[in-house]
Amino acid sequence: MNEQNFVSVKDDNLYQRGANYNLAGLNTQFRENSGIKNNISYSNNDILKKYDIIPHKGLTSNTINKPYKLVLSFDNSDVSSPIILNQSFKDVVSVKLLNAIFIKQGPGDNSDTDSLNIPIFITLSINELNNIYSTSQPDGGSLLNSFATLEYDKTFDRDITGNTHKVNIYKNKFGINQDIKYFDPPLNSLSKFNISLFDDNSNNSTGATYKCKLEFIIETKDKQRVY
Repeated sequence: MNEQNFVSVKDDNLYQRGANYNLAGLNTQFRENSGIKNNISYSNNDILKKYDIIPHKGLTSNTINKPYKLVLSFDNSDVSSPIILNQSFKDVVSVKLLNAIFIKQGPGDNSDTDSLNIPIFITLSINELNNIYSTSQPDGGSLLNSFATLEYDKTFDRDITGNTHKVNIYKNKFGINQDIKYFDPPLNSLSKFNISLFDDNSNNSTGATYKCKLEFIIETKDKQRVY
């Protein structure tokens, strides 16, 4: 045995110099210059798997179209002219109706005829977004040029002691109704909405007393990184 391969116990490093023929399994012991003939070779990935060492890859990200949240709140007097947005959206890829709620005065309980004539839905027409097809007859005229329908939810009685003060509520949720308008090519600019509302008999609701709130997600072709 070559004694030069070993050091005295007084050596602070206490390691064997040269190849250690008594050890197996370390990557450094199986290189060609070690003098050991062995068919086993380990790549760095094999060593990481063998010793359960998981390399840190850092944060991963995806790139999406940049979204904007837009909320409109208005009543019947506000739709006589275009609703102007506080900023123009450039290169619009899609406009999604996320949520909508429409509240309109309803009849009292003592009016059976009026109660039966409550509209079962409200048609929302937005000139810049309309994409619904329907029939011209019977009574489908308003649907031919519309963006979404708001479905009847319930009647709310603000005064439980009387038969008046009723309001009908209509709602739309994207998870159910899936109302979205795509633009291909992207819309150059979106700065206003021309809005009209109709009942299920195609009667324009603009003259009636109501309140409405619409929530949109507007996506543009600008990109945003998310993690």
